[in-house]
Amino acid sequence: MSLCTYEVIQENIQNACEFVKENCETAYIDFYAMHYCQFENNYFLTIPVLLVILLLCFFMLSDTSNRYLSPALTILSDKLKMSQNLAGVTLLALGNGAPDVISGIVASGESGGMEFTVGSLLAGGVFVTCIVFSSVVLFSKSVQLTKELFIRDVFLYLLAIIILMLFSVFGNVNVYLAIGFFSLYIM
Repeated sequence: MSLCTYEVIQENIQNACEFVKENCETAYIDFYAMHYCQFENNYFLTIPVLLVILLLCFFMLSDTSNRYLSPALTILSDKLKMSQNLAGVTLLALGNGAPDVISGIVASGESGGMEFTVGSLLAGGVFVTCIVFSSVVLFSKSVQLTKELFIRDVFLYLLAIIILMLFSVFGNVNVYLAIGFFSLYIM
């Protein structure tokens, strides 16, 4: 068990700042030290700062994809003689999903890794479905939704979540569930 969990830090709350400095090292931004040392365990200071950092990260991600990913995708789709729509649902999905799949494969070999893998992939899917998709529909003037295609996509997404729950219930993946899961991608 990691020393830097909420429960362990709460047990050492009298000297949380010293405990965090000694036991909780992070690579880039030390959020533990920020919360327990600089902001003295004050959530009213920590949460707004974290929200600003989150918005900054989303802006940088958006700007980077706008400057580099979109032009590269356009050039690649032109060279492969693909329509922009087909390139968006295949090449963009592959580029977006590949890191999640690779980290899921790596994490599933660790203890507790399968729960992490399923949770992160499901959370990522829900985030893209709820936040990204709705933002595109709300803020784009040229997006037209087709009712039949939208209902199809929602139904297939729910079916994928049900199959994922079956994986969890059975505790393993059999050939039929794998074929069913793969056939959803083909649809």
